[in-house]
Amino acid sequence: MENFIPFMLIGAVVTAGLFGVILWLRKQNIKVSWYEWLIGAMGLGLLLLAVQHFFGAMTEHFSFAAWTGLAIIGIPASILMLVAWQLVARRAKQS
Repeated sequence: MENFIPFMLIGAVVTAGLFGVILWLRKQNIKVSWYEWLIGAMGLGLLLLAVQHFFGAMTEHFSFAAWTGLAIIGIPASILMLVAWQLVARRAKQS
């Protein structure tokens, strides 16, 4: 039960962030392709998995595993999200 509140807050922040991004994209009149959404969603999913792994391993007092897992899962997640952002930014700049 002690891990419920942080993950509920993470879910609320992710939901608010996605809502804000979608509103900003509509306001700027930027079109996003399906594969850019897919790449971004995969990156976000991996990032959430990395955070969950980190908290779970720290709860079990495996700090080395927590930091290693965060790096191994979190770095590819960050790369995927940066690729999706760059694809959208370059297309928006061309328009």
